Amino acid sequence: MAYGIARCSKRSQTWLMMMVILPFWTSFLIRIYAWIGLLSRQGVVNNLLIHFGIIEEPLQLLSTNFAVSMGIIYCYLPFMIIPIYVSLQKIDISLIEAAFDLGCRPLQAFWKVTVPLAISGIISGSLLVFIPAMGNSLSLICSVGPIPL
Repeated sequence: MAYGIARCSKRSQTWLMMMVILPFWTSFLIRIYAWIGLLSRQGVVNNLLIHFGIIEEPLQLLSTNFAVSMGIIYCYLPFMIIPIYVSLQKIDISLIEAAFDLGCRPLQAFWKVTVPLAISGIISGSLLVFIPAMGNSLSLICSVGPIPL
């Protein structure tokens, strides 16, 4: 996502980054309650699936690993996107063009030029996400108890 935003026009970048940052303007609890409304048995997701004939009766989406994963990803994705976006913005596009001139295919240029130059943003984003996610996981484990193996 950060790579896609960094490669857009300046005007598009502004709007796309606004969409990434916009959820921070609302309370964390309100955002989580919105997910509850989306994933409940009478929620938007189940209603759409029933309407399009994909399922016949509502699915249990809340209190599942899927719901927890979606909540964590939604809450911490901006903390990963922003540092990676900033590091990708600093990359000189002529370095990628030089890789193409030297025979790299697009995927090779991405892995051999872009990723090493963006590694500082990847590490920063990983730390920004890992630390609070582990805190949430530990508080969840302490409140529920040990997970049986």
